Amino acid sequence: MADKSFTKKAIAAAVLSAAMAVSFITASALGDTTDTNADNDTLFATDAIHTDDILETAGIELDGNDEVIRTDENGAVSMTILKAFDVTVIYNGQAYAVTMTKGTVADALKLAKIELKKDEKVTPSLDTEVNKDTEITVDNSVKVKVTFNGIQDTYTVPNGNVQQALESLGVKMDKFDKVAPKRSTKLTEGMEISYTDVEYEKVTQTKAVKFKTKKVYKKNLKKGYKKIATKGELGEKTIVIREIYHDGELVDSEQISSEITKKPVTQVVLIGTKQVKKKSKKTADKKTAETQQEKAQNETSENTSAGGNTFTDSAGNTVSYSQVLTGSGTAYTAPAGSGTATGVTVSVGCVAVNPYIIPYGSRLYIESVDGSYVYGYATAVDTGGALMDGSAIVDLFMNTYDDCAVFGRRDVNVYVLN
Repeated sequence: MADKSFTKKAIAAAVLSAAMAVSFITASALGDTTDTNADNDTLFATDAIHTDDILETAGIELDGNDEVIRTDENGAVSMTILKAFDVTVIYNGQAYAVTMTKGTVADALKLAKIELKKDEKVTPSLDTEVNKDTEITVDNSVKVKVTFNGIQDTYTVPNGNVQQALESLGVKMDKFDKVAPKRSTKLTEGMEISYTDVEYEKVTQTKAVKFKTKKVYKKNLKKGYKKIATKGELGEKTIVIREIYHDGELVDSEQISSEITKKPVTQVVLIGTKQVKKKSKKTADKKTAETQQEKAQNETSENTSAGGNTFTDSAGNTVSYSQVLTGSGTAYTAPAGSGTATGVTVSVGCVAVNPYIIPYGSRLYIESVDGSYVYGYATAVDTGGALMDGSAIVDLFMNTYDDCAVFGRRDVNVYVLN
């Protein structure tokens, strides 16, 4: 219980009755007499009767709010003086001062004209006696545990619902944010609240669209003939993705739209179906080989007379060769691990030839006639129908069909190295 804080003076005044007034007056001619007892109360005799006169005689000055309690008993007057003091009352953050001489917290609230509401709390308790050092707090706050970014802490917030509590902590929420329990849930002391800041961000991506390949079979072209009539081109599509962030961390993404912004161009491949009367393979191969070899010898003779049997490769090296063949070059691909006519596993650098013209195992260097495409160094390890019928002098292995499509069919120089 708080200590009482007031100044107490007991004034014991011997007041004579009317019948004794003379003797008192006589005695009073000598002046008022004063003494103190064992309780340190002030004792004196006076002929004053009224309270104010007695206090004046005792030399006691009162403030306007001081309280005097007077008791008259058996011709003696006892007075108790309670000095006034201010009590501070803080109500929902607003400070008030009330002047009292005694009483409890409940009395102070009554003087401040504060009526407690159902959810408001008072500190100290209503029955606590007040003094000059007493500070009374009235609010409707509660303590709750709130988790932000995975970290929980305890906060004192105004009583209300979950949303009001978070707003009092400076949280600016939107409709996407996650809150548990629900925002409208009424607060209770010690309640646990979880808040997750949810944000959405749109991201635009561009992706390639594969082109289709259309095969056109031509009766007027001999069987085995294959040519790209229209080169395929990749298309383009724009994708919009919505990324979902929780407390600044990406947790999920979802595609919300997709649009073709550039249509792919279909690749058209001409394929011959015309049946040609077959000659003896050996005779045909020999005739083709003789024709191509004669052509190659003529071209080799021209190249030699023009500048000698050397050329400069793409790295700037001077390379000698025995002959150079110029003609149509094609490209092909095959699944990884496929074999060739010589048993070698196919890879980039492996090419197909007519072995009657370019023997298997020959080391070659291949580039387009106009110099725009360099296949580079290669080895003759495979053959094929187009090579044997003379429609091409070399078929270059590529890793992918798209690589083959880029090369298409073009005239090449095939250098047979020494």
